Amino acid sequence: MTHRDIVVETLWRVEITRAERPDLDRLARAAGVSRFHLTRAFSLRTGWSLMAYVRARRLSEAALQMRAGASVTEAALDAGYDSVEAFSRAFRSFFGGPPSVLGPALTDDQLQEAIAMTTSSKTLPEPRIVDMPARKVHGLSGRYRPADRARIPAQWQRFADGWGQQIDQQESFGICYEFDEEGGFAYFCGIADVADETGLETLHLPAGRYACFDHAGHVSTISDTWAAIFESWAPQAGNEIGGGPEIEHYSADFEPEKPGNVAVCIPLKPS
Repeated sequence: MTHRDIVVETLWRVEITRAERPDLDRLARAAGVSRFHLTRAFSLRTGWSLMAYVRARRLSEAALQMRAGASVTEAALDAGYDSVEAFSRAFRSFFGGPPSVLGPALTDDQLQEAIAMTTSSKTLPEPRIVDMPARKVHGLSGRYRPADRARIPAQWQRFADGWGQQIDQQESFGICYEFDEEGGFAYFCGIADVADETGLETLHLPAGRYACFDHAGHVSTISDTWAAIFESWAPQAGNEIGGGPEIEHYSADFEPEKPGNVAVCIPLKPS
């Protein structure tokens, strides 16, 4: 099957359909994947919610038009808004002021340029199919947007600082769940067996079949494996993917300073 980079394709599609108000359904159909898969792939690769990026690009181009002399009405219509009122609300929400005042005054560094991105070169290993048992995982949770997922290692550090002795030589789990269409998600880091649960939250992880991709590099680059899964494997897997939580599985011999011993596991539908 020919490799496709659905994020690069979507970035291009956003630019050529910007004035036609591209919505999530339309962009997902064009990419040949579900809304969820496109949202995940885009946010993992770019750090942006897809539809937030679409809004940012439309409004930034409208601001450039006003800076070049276009009226608010002209900019609103060219950006694909049905009314000046709707455009003004969106503009004020994004830039913090009315388009009639801010539009001509915004500088380049206040605008969102089109993201220029080359096709991903990450090569995925063949996944291992794993039947995971149900578990009670004890740890800490947080909620993240695409732009701030880089804070997840700090959540792991808080867990290690408070419960490091219990974590040592234990398999551990980073669990992504409760996704929204803006690319946000809850993240739970924890272990299944603890001697003392004081101060820890508990997440019930259901049993399920998973496609697990071994991440051979350092854990700091695990986002590359996440992104590659949703850019290249997920479009081919299609309806085989289930709706359960997604898991980073850290082996008992995982060492943060060394590569390997971690896998990204995607839920599959029951066979």
